[in-house]
Amino acid sequence: MALHNRTYYSTTWTFEEKDKNTVNLVSSVFFFFTSSVGIFGNSLFLWTLGFKMMKTVNTVWFFSLVLSGWTYSMVMPILGVFALLDFHWPFGIVMCKVVNMLLSLSMHVAVFILTIISLDRYVLVVHPIWARHHRTPKCATIISYSIWSAAFILSAPYLAFRELKSNERNKTICTNNYVFSDDWKTQEVQTRRQKIHLCLFLIRLLVAFILPFMVIASCYVSIALKVNLRSLSRSSKLIKVIMVSVVSFFVCWTPVHLYNGLILYRESVPKLLMHACMLVAAIATCVNVCFTPIFYIFIGENFKAVFKKSLLYLIESAFHE
Repeated sequence: MALHNRTYYSTTWTFEEKDKNTVNLVSSVFFFFTSSVGIFGNSLFLWTLGFKMMKTVNTVWFFSLVLSGWTYSMVMPILGVFALLDFHWPFGIVMCKVVNMLLSLSMHVAVFILTIISLDRYVLVVHPIWARHHRTPKCATIISYSIWSAAFILSAPYLAFRELKSNERNKTICTNNYVFSDDWKTQEVQTRRQKIHLCLFLIRLLVAFILPFMVIASCYVSIALKVNLRSLSRSSKLIKVIMVSVVSFFVCWTPVHLYNGLILYRESVPKLLMHACMLVAAIATCVNVCFTPIFYIFIGENFKAVFKKSLLYLIESAFHE
């Protein structure tokens, strides 16, 4: 009987290890693939926006949006190696801090820029006269710099709190130490760490998800109502774009904040659920940050024409050389 139980547990453990390794491999392949597409696509977009198009309010918004996606894509190969090594961190303390800060920075910039784009479209449709006099590239540039600054402030805690720690499996993990203490097990330290973690989580949830989602939804609903009042027949494309924008924002960012909320109670959450949520959050974030610029930019017919012309010129030049 004892031998049977031992064999059973051994078989179960082996199955879980194989299953986990498969998931890690698939995750790593996804990270590398998405990174390649994101770097290539966003680099072309940055080049087109920066050198082939006149500086306007829209190009300023999209340049920041694409730059955030490019930054995230550049960091993703590290996540691919991290997943291949079963979440063992071999890159040192500096990379531990910088990589997590850059991931947070690019995500916050993407969220804030999408919010600003929705506000900008609202002003254009609902208050066109005011927009004609006050909506300038200079103003958009100042707002863009402010967004990057605010995103850096929200991401800066990673530079302070992120540290390396050895877990029970003797693997080095890159994790947050909110109390700057080497004693991770005392009740007092855990209580303080939980409070600080909860405070930071609520701030990010409010600033980077709830408020932006409310603003985006409100702006696009107002735009839809305004356009419908003018002409329902010519607004079908716009309504579809609005629906996709709101739904994709909610679907792609909800798993991230859900996973961050589960981390607060990871001691009581099944490991399988944590692993699944982490995987879904990572995939949703990658898709949103890396491919949202493509979706938003290709809505504009003018950008599509310039981009196609620029890409054709780039290919012709390469073959000529």
